[in-house]
Amino acid sequence: MRVALSTLLRAGLMLTPLSVSAEPSININTGYYSVSGMDSHSIQQSVQQNGPVGHNGQRFHAYTEWKLKWNYRWTESASRCRLTQLSVDVEINYMLPALESAEIISEPLKTSWERYFQALLGHEQQHKNYAIAAAQALEKSLLTLPAQPCTEFETTLAVTAQRVIDDYQQREKAFDLETNHGINQGVILP
Repeated sequence: MRVALSTLLRAGLMLTPLSVSAEPSININTGYYSVSGMDSHSIQQSVQQNGPVGHNGQRFHAYTEWKLKWNYRWTESASRCRLTQLSVDVEINYMLPALESAEIISEPLKTSWERYFQALLGHEQQHKNYAIAAAQALEKSLLTLPAQPCTEFETTLAVTAQRVIDDYQQREKAFDLETNHGINQGVILP
């Protein structure tokens, strides 16, 4: 009887998705590029010449890039595999402008720059939020996969992960279109 119960418990575990979860690990790095100028025109030129270049080759005032990594372990029983451990990491890299002349420009220009920078930072932080949500969705999607034939297991994990990443990249693109890359949120150079 003990053997039969043990076998039933093991079989039941193979059919049940992994229920253990942890929040993704988040690593945020911030880099700065130099912006110079003593007036609005020269500051705008400096941002346009020195701003980070996105994947599409276009220059931006700032840029947030994120990458998801995941590691997992699985168990196999009766040619069916399921996850036993999962860790998801998200690395977020900001590239933001740093005004070199901030201490010596006029007070009205300095106030305008600070307002612009805070709006820009807020916009980029929303990109960070998409990255974190993508990591959480990836974790949830992988953890809820049921046991399946081992021949399909790693492909299913990869396809599921790519689907989540693509979804959140599309959400980010829609966000940038909706906000006109932050302009509708006040990201306007002084």
